[in-house]
Amino acid sequence: MLKNLSVLNTEIDTNIDLKSIKTSYKVPNIENSFNQLLNMGFIRKKEGKEEIYEFSFPEIKDVLETLANENNHERAIKYYKNKKKKWKVDILDDIEVLFHKAKLNPTHGLVDEFLTIANNIEQFDFRHKRLIDVAQELFILEDKYKAPILIVLGNLLSVVGNPETAERIFLNALDIYKNLAKKYYKIYLPYIAATQKNLGTLYIDLKRFEEAEKIYSDALSSYKELERQYYDAHSPDFHSTEDNGIKKSYIDELKSYNELLKRYYDIYLPNEPPITSEIGNIGVDLDLLEDIQDGTIDSIESYKTLAKMSYDMYLLDIAKTQSSLGLIYSELMRFEEAEKMHLEALKLKRKVAEHYPDQALPELVLTLIDLGDLYASLNKFDHAEPLFKEALEISLQLAEQNPEVYLFNVAIIQNSLGTIYTRLQKFEEAEKMYVDALKIFKSFAQEDPKAYNFNVIDVQNNLGYLFLNKRNFNKAEHYLNKALKKDPMNSEILYNLASLEALRNNQTKALEILAKVIELDNNYVERVLHDEKLDCLKDLKEFKELTGEKSSNNYAKKNK
Repeated sequence: MLKNLSVLNTEIDTNIDLKSIKTSYKVPNIENSFNQLLNMGFIRKKEGKEEIYEFSFPEIKDVLETLANENNHERAIKYYKNKKKKWKVDILDDIEVLFHKAKLNPTHGLVDEFLTIANNIEQFDFRHKRLIDVAQELFILEDKYKAPILIVLGNLLSVVGNPETAERIFLNALDIYKNLAKKYYKIYLPYIAATQKNLGTLYIDLKRFEEAEKIYSDALSSYKELERQYYDAHSPDFHSTEDNGIKKSYIDELKSYNELLKRYYDIYLPNEPPITSEIGNIGVDLDLLEDIQDGTIDSIESYKTLAKMSYDMYLLDIAKTQSSLGLIYSELMRFEEAEKMHLEALKLKRKVAEHYPDQALPELVLTLIDLGDLYASLNKFDHAEPLFKEALEISLQLAEQNPEVYLFNVAIIQNSLGTIYTRLQKFEEAEKMYVDALKIFKSFAQEDPKAYNFNVIDVQNNLGYLFLNKRNFNKAEHYLNKALKKDPMNSEILYNLASLEALRNNQTKALEILAKVIELDNNYVERVLHDEKLDCLKDLKEFKELTGEKSSNNYAKKNK
């Protein structure tokens, strides 16, 4: 009984479930054995859980797990399957089933299951770390199966706070794909580019922007090489009704290409691969294999449609990479290059969105926001305004179809657009945007205050600043105090409150709040010195002492 229980993952909240044990383990006197372990102190009840238990001594569990045999793992699979009937379907239990299957027999088919599970996880966290154990069991397979597993592990480890190991894993996967591409270039080049993008994202998170620039530039080159070598040859406007004159050669080459895949590769892709998959769009071609074999597709128009979809999705991958480079160039203060990348990405995403809106419109919104943010950071608010307006229009359409996914994005854009309108002194439009955003954020915060209170505070502070500019001091005070109540040490809220008191000519109160702001963040000194809202304070001895001493200290530090 101890060995059977030792292979169950008690880090899962619903383990060990006594009812599922009873229905899964056909062992004589199982309840007596369980109670005996309970009385001896080997297992104990989980706090606050009914009929849920855990090991009292993890060290004993770890030792026993190394002694487990095939029967123990087979019973564990049965246990988790029975448990899923009792509890709502939980992906953590699916991962456990996969782990025990891999322990028994690590096969190519399990790689399919592993990646399907990983693709269904919206956001990795510590609860999913069991996937690392599954991967360890599957690493005995050949490289073409190992590489996509490495990508999942890299993404998981980068999220749970182990970026150094994630980097080594991504580099390992990249080496594997590059070696595979030496023989079958067209097949594996998309995987090279996708892995480079994952690595670039990691470097951005680590603030290693020069390395991120290089790896994203490599990814962009990979996509464009693929486009040049294969897709450019078959990428006329397939939506046109005109005869393009390449029917026979196109069909012959497409069949040859897919025959090569069929003969030499049973590489993993999900059974129904999404065409926007981050590991490329070879899935379109792989699906075509079965259609060629059974004769399902026999018309030139069907081939054209599939090829056009594949080509357009690669264009979208190119655009995503350009967007990432644009963000990196912004961080490196290379603003002209950033603008160029975002504009090129915008052009491609608009093109794809004409025919594949479901795939391209969410990506188009991201680029509109990125370019709008760039212009706003350069004080080109008149350039930023139409971009945010377009992003909002698209996002409202998306939110009508899927509010759970896109409504939060609508509020984010409204908040940003409110800031743009404030800077352009379009105060009525700004107020409407902020109020609409606040309503949405509050609805989210009711469900999860910890996750969304920050957004509520941000909009309340922005509304306070807006009414400061309109010289509506009562409304400014109302919103700023609401924000401060939730975040009393927020320097920006305090700064706006100091500005409010200064505009009311409450000099003593304004100086008191400013002193707190500068104590929290010395960087506010320069802003204080140049802010016209604080003009009534600047001739005061206390103001000069407050800002003069701090600015002198800053000057000394810079020139030390």
